[in-house]
Amino acid sequence: MLANSPDRQTEVCADTDGCHFGGSPTLSQLNACYGGTAAEAWLVPQLYELGNFEGLKGQADRHQLAKTAKIIATEFHYLKTDELLLFFYRFCTGRYGQFYSYFTPSVIIRGLRCFLDERARVFNRREQELREQAWEEARRNAVTYEEYLRNKERSARQQANDVGEVRDG
Repeated sequence: MLANSPDRQTEVCADTDGCHFGGSPTLSQLNACYGGTAAEAWLVPQLYELGNFEGLKGQADRHQLAKTAKIIATEFHYLKTDELLLFFYRFCTGRYGQFYSYFTPSVIIRGLRCFLDERARVFNRREQELREQAWEEARRNAVTYEEYLRNKERSARQQANDVGEVRDG
């Protein structure tokens, strides 16, 4: 969990594909490995850092941080920690909205929904690339119709020879 602290955001976010497709644990996996509230415990410093970065007049209180962390851990349990670091980094850049003087959990949740839209496009692009690679590989390994006919003829001759050897044997 310490390896995924808010301080790692800029390091992790240098490789956005690594955030989405890398091996960092999901929030569900954090809970499974470290206990039922591990994801929330990991999220609270991320949320606190976000509010601190924004220089809000009113920093989030414990209840707001805990409740926001619980909502994120429940609703977005399938997100990887690196994806969330990417989200928090991008939120700090103003990409997903902003606070107006006070910590507002709903702004973060709406921002996460925008992040999920972007994430879906990234996953769709990745799937398309994989389909194209598979198609190209299949095309490289494919035989022409003429090769197919030669192979079929060769196979038929081989079967005829095999049948003749069985009769002779």
